[in-house]
Amino acid sequence: MLVTHSGRFHADEVFACAMILMIKKIKIVRSRDEDVIAKASLVLDVGGQYCSESGRFDHHQNSFTLTRDNGIPFATAGLIWQEFGAKIFAAKGLKDDYEVQYAINWVDKKLVSDIDAVDNGLYSSDPRPSVSMLVGMMNSSSDDDEVQYSSFLQAVDFCTGILNNFIKSAIAEAEVIIVLEAFAKEAKDGIMILDKNYPYKDFLYTHPEIKRVVYPKSKEGFGVYCNGQANNLPERFRGLRAAELNAVSHLKDTVFCHKSGFMAVCKSFESVLTLAKSN
Repeated sequence: MLVTHSGRFHADEVFACAMILMIKKIKIVRSRDEDVIAKASLVLDVGGQYCSESGRFDHHQNSFTLTRDNGIPFATAGLIWQEFGAKIFAAKGLKDDYEVQYAINWVDKKLVSDIDAVDNGLYSSDPRPSVSMLVGMMNSSSDDDEVQYSSFLQAVDFCTGILNNFIKSAIAEAEVIIVLEAFAKEAKDGIMILDKNYPYKDFLYTHPEIKRVVYPKSKEGFGVYCNGQANNLPERFRGLRAAELNAVSHLKDTVFCHKSGFMAVCKSFESVLTLAKSN
């Protein structure tokens, strides 16, 4: 039996329940009754205790002080993700230790840490429509426990869909990380050349030495992507298309350059590489 608190639900314990249900079938009970909590094999976001060995994952007590390296405190979603993330990825087919840890960190950075931050009050004055706000809006206005439990289960389904999409993307990122590392080592003059359109953009955050990336875009030809505004393509190319861009670049098969200069497309590899090398 899994126990989480009754009353109004929040994104952190809803996502935590969604995570648990990905790896095991378990009855979920919503209660603050200490006798009920004592009988549970897993207790999330209630009970005043954190002890992973005994399946207790609350973060509200004064004795709980775990924070991430970036200062964001853990809430229940983060605790469950760190504890069971590897099992979740294994169930999805990702088992290499390096790839799994990369994927765990990727999802935490992209999704879970924000949920924890909101639950800990870090963004209490932020009016943005965050995922935590969306989950919170799914609470029932009824005082009936059964109606609220039904709303809670709907929220769990909603969060499961979101989490599955993040997990899918994380796996795609993790499975090519070693490949991207190899391409990065072969980069010359800050230009990394890919043989496929891999998911590479998050990889660039930790590789500032890569200034631009050249990659195939299937039927569209080839693209160049710039790593940060400082590496954007020259002003003379920006916002131009086809004939105009050909004239300025002295090429014959350009397609367009984005008006901000962060990317451009050409029909041939040779042409897009020329744009990538331009200053």
